[in-house]
Amino acid sequence: MKQADFILKSSNIYRGVGKDTFSGFVAVTGDKITYAGGLEMLERCLGADTKVLDFGEQLILPGFHDAHLHTFMASLYADPRVKVSFDDTSEEQCVAGLAEVADLVPKDQWLIGAGWYHSLWDRPELPTKASLDAVYPDRPVVMVSFDCHTMWINSCGMNKLGIDRNTPNRPGGQIDHDANGELTGIFHEADATALCKQIYDFPDEVVEGLYENFMHILNRYGITAVCDMSMMAEPGLDFLRTDIYSRMEQEGKLTVRVHMYPTLTEDLLRPMEMRSRYQGPMLYCNGVKQFFDGVSPCHTAYLKEPYANAWYPGDVGKTTLPPEQMRRLVLKAHENDFSVRVHTIGDQAIHLMLDYCEEAAIRYGEKPYLQHTLEHLENLQPEDILRLARDHVLPSCQPAHAVCDPKGVERDLGMERARLMWPFRSLLDGGSTLAFGTDAPVVEVNPFVSIYDAVTRQSARTGQPEGGWMPQEKIAPWEAVSAYTHGAACAANAEHLYGTLAPGLFADLCVLDHNLLTCDPEEILETACVMTMVGGTIVYQS
Repeated sequence: MKQADFILKSSNIYRGVGKDTFSGFVAVTGDKITYAGGLEMLERCLGADTKVLDFGEQLILPGFHDAHLHTFMASLYADPRVKVSFDDTSEEQCVAGLAEVADLVPKDQWLIGAGWYHSLWDRPELPTKASLDAVYPDRPVVMVSFDCHTMWINSCGMNKLGIDRNTPNRPGGQIDHDANGELTGIFHEADATALCKQIYDFPDEVVEGLYENFMHILNRYGITAVCDMSMMAEPGLDFLRTDIYSRMEQEGKLTVRVHMYPTLTEDLLRPMEMRSRYQGPMLYCNGVKQFFDGVSPCHTAYLKEPYANAWYPGDVGKTTLPPEQMRRLVLKAHENDFSVRVHTIGDQAIHLMLDYCEEAAIRYGEKPYLQHTLEHLENLQPEDILRLARDHVLPSCQPAHAVCDPKGVERDLGMERARLMWPFRSLLDGGSTLAFGTDAPVVEVNPFVSIYDAVTRQSARTGQPEGGWMPQEKIAPWEAVSAYTHGAACAANAEHLYGTLAPGLFADLCVLDHNLLTCDPEEILETACVMTMVGGTIVYQS
């Protein structure tokens, strides 16, 4: 047995799988775990220079892995010059809140707000440019919706972007007009995301500063790995800043392992270049990302049957890409050994994607070294719960989404379909391995909030609804923690590298001041990270 650089002792150690903890220690030598077990091996691991850290009853576990986020936008939202609020109750309150940051931003630069969600407003209607124009007539303003699928822009901003009433819709997008054909200032899906490159045009040194700050935030929560997902379906607009990541790695500032998922395109040129260059130990690329539909509140999630509150006859939402095009993309990615991760929220988008994954395995053979993953999976057809496990397609979910707006979900889809919204219990019982994340910046990157939401099915912000929304889909605390560690590593095809505390894996772990597996659910939200280690290096201590 090699002498360890670190010995981490505790009476509560969780391996990342199963429901039990054990008392003992974890030995770390170099960047790897060399032992995780009882105290009987302690003397064999101790050396003259071994640092022994005794955490008493505090919980040692694998580092959290956020299985789905967008680093660029999450880093931007963490900047104090951006006004982020998820709790506004009206259009007017959203506009008024911008005053808090208006003086921090030069008037020729974009004033940015985020987090608005009109379904939760006292008057649940989409906003318009008029309210922004009234306060900010001579500077560009953009307000990004809570799910990042819709932008609300003032007239000055649209002029800066070169948009007028004759600007056509992009495929998979929509620009709203009023009854007179005038722009309302609302841009949906592809027409919103296509504007990002112009709006978020920051100097590299600014972006690197944002990323460095975000890495500190991640480590402070015990997060040691993330999946940075392409922000949009448009080629060249994935916002995966490989240049920033590479420079940070060279400078020793990259303290989180990053799995990058560029946009799945017909030519696969960028993914192939990234795969050839990024194979660890801190930066990886082995998969691709696409979008197949939108979101339920805007009726852009693709359903089998019409929305319960249909806006027009046959309102089933829509796909962001023609189904045949998506099918070709999935087949091509599988053929070329790329794991595919696809945004699928509506039940029919999920159903079709499973068809395409099945066809890919039949046509090009099952490839155990790939891990196709569906992202979000908010509304499922009952038979597809079992198909996910059978086809080895992993569900990657964000628990905080499930309790964001239960009444809105019931209004959009009706009670019968709502019973299979975010069905975590059913997915686990059906044989799937769950992966958890946040979709940050859509919700905060705090893993304790997501674990609480999955365990209680109540909003961490409001505690509602009492008893939990669709409580039959609650899962046990250990299942939620496992989804955030081992399950997320599986989604990244990295369970052979980390995600459990086992000899030979990277020493990526964290220590918490509460035992999440046994504490009262309300205490989950009070949990703090005591220490975070990545590759045998302590990157955070409280």
